[in-house]
Amino acid sequence: MPSVNLRALRGSGLRVRGSLRTPSEDGTIEFLEFHQPALESGTYKVEIQQILEAAGKIPSHDFPKRRLIFAVLGERFGPLGPEDIVAMFPPPGSVGEHANVLPHITLSRSTLPWERLPGLVDENRSWMALLLFRASDFVDEGVEKPRVQTLTLGELIETSATTARFPKGVALEEGQQASDEVTVIDVQWKTLQHLLPTAAELALLAHAHQRKDGNEVPEGDLDATVVCNRLPEPNGTSTVHLVSLEKCYPNGVFHAQGAGPDEWIRLVSLASWTFDSVDPEQSFSELLKGLDRAPAELRAPLPEALPPASPAAPYLEQGYLPLPHRMRRGSKSVSFYRGPFAPGIGAEEVKLPAECADELVRYDPDTGMFDVSYAAAWELGRLRTLANTRVALELLRWTRESAQQRHAMRQRAARRLPLRQTRSEPVEMPEAVAEWLADLEHLVGLPFSYLVPDERLLPVEGLRFFCVDPAWVECLLDGARSVGRVTNADLEHARTVRASRSEGPQRVSGFLMRSSVVSGWPALVVEGYPERLPDPSVIPPATDALTPLRFDRLASDALLVLFAGEVKTLDVFQAPEAMHYGLDAQEAGGQEFTKNLRDPSGVSQPEAVVVPWRHADRQVVDIAGLAERMKAALAPVRAELPFTAAQFALQMIEGTERVRFVASS
Repeated sequence: MPSVNLRALRGSGLRVRGSLRTPSEDGTIEFLEFHQPALESGTYKVEIQQILEAAGKIPSHDFPKRRLIFAVLGERFGPLGPEDIVAMFPPPGSVGEHANVLPHITLSRSTLPWERLPGLVDENRSWMALLLFRASDFVDEGVEKPRVQTLTLGELIETSATTARFPKGVALEEGQQASDEVTVIDVQWKTLQHLLPTAAELALLAHAHQRKDGNEVPEGDLDATVVCNRLPEPNGTSTVHLVSLEKCYPNGVFHAQGAGPDEWIRLVSLASWTFDSVDPEQSFSELLKGLDRAPAELRAPLPEALPPASPAAPYLEQGYLPLPHRMRRGSKSVSFYRGPFAPGIGAEEVKLPAECADELVRYDPDTGMFDVSYAAAWELGRLRTLANTRVALELLRWTRESAQQRHAMRQRAARRLPLRQTRSEPVEMPEAVAEWLADLEHLVGLPFSYLVPDERLLPVEGLRFFCVDPAWVECLLDGARSVGRVTNADLEHARTVRASRSEGPQRVSGFLMRSSVVSGWPALVVEGYPERLPDPSVIPPATDALTPLRFDRLASDALLVLFAGEVKTLDVFQAPEAMHYGLDAQEAGGQEFTKNLRDPSGVSQPEAVVVPWRHADRQVVDIAGLAERMKAALAPVRAELPFTAAQFALQMIEGTERVRFVASS
């Protein structure tokens, strides 16, 4: 049974220029304070005038002015779509231990948080902010929940003060119609005033970042991230809204327009999501460690009433299950079946090619039962190919052309005729057929019931390792190829080709995971290694990892991964995009959080700063105060380096966790 070891993500070192090492060997993520667009959103007018001046008798001449008008259309009212959002953390709808996490949203357009202004002057503050609402915020009498509704832009612009306060300086721009719809959220001022970031915090809660490889070459796009200033509801539900603060800070302070405590403030909601924070037993690492249960292989537990000497025991240990079997003439029986996933490496040999599936049915006189595993695989391959009309026709045509070429070459050889007029190289397999067979080899598109015939093999919150039975896959492929075999000569040629193969099938192994980890953490990454690595501090370079052949989410909570080779060590962790921002350990029974610091070289410092609160009872962090404490604590090692949103993000980042499963033998 695999053992589990937990280790923080390696390479959390920082560089002076503001980089965080990614899980790759030498890669980095570089943080930038901001990424302003070349032009802000709005309408621009360009006037061009030519004046000709000459000395002497030639008079001056003014040519007519030429005017060019164009508009820069940036995001303004949303809602943001999937193409605009790279990641949200905690993931929408997830259930985990998020009590010390500052939620964030990562945007695909790196300039988006700075394309507009919260105030009236050119500055590096974001016009977006994340507001977190807890379910407990609205349990007191007189405190109403936010009202989320859809309006037209015309209704938004004309919002009456008796309904809600909305900035008066917002007007429609080019490309915006009064009939366009927008999502708004109305919040009572007595609730909102405690959650809004200050103008200084808007400059710290948004930054851009770029992933780079070991040679400092950018990989992927430059993204932007907006971070929240509040911790989620412990053991409860939290809802986060990305809101627009355009023109809401005209004088450096949020302008509530004289709203009373019970009056409403209207904000545009660009995106929103909900998640639950539960006890630590539901955290990423604890859920994964809970998967370490017997049996570790893909097989059902042996029945307690089964005698050890029963002839059926070896079948059950090898992953077989007795399943109903209907014979061709209508009689019913029970036969053994096992899919392609076996508990161990098998040495089964089957006689292929087969003319029909019945040739692959095996009978065990000790149990008096049939084994229909390979027969089912062969028939499945044939039926799947027949269902794909294009591939079936291409396969038949290719087989016919190959047979005709072989026949022509034999005729010329028998008659001792020259071969220069006859194509001697084999007819190339059609691309559609080659891709189809390659997918079948990796078990793509097969019904799940053929892979896992019974739910007992893969229970809820279960992790099962397996080796792919090469004989089962060979039978599947032979059944697929049988569509093109028509004559006895085709069958004999297939036997000749198979007998001439010098290498056997590729060894493949993998695992099936059925857990809320799959649905709760979509940015899941796995690495398999061919050696046993019981020491969690030993993390070999990614180049030593097994090549993944397939990484497929079969369902929202089910993951299938295949590796080329035999996996003996499995590491499960989160991708760099799943890195989050948060605080460190909370003292038992108290509200005090701390934040451990790193020096510019990435070395963790023994000092930690105490996190200040703007509202301790609501757990709203004093972001500006925390940044000042960090700056003062890091002054001896930072010299004259500025402390901006990039440096703040580097200090607040939390590395992803790595959980290791190691084969027992």
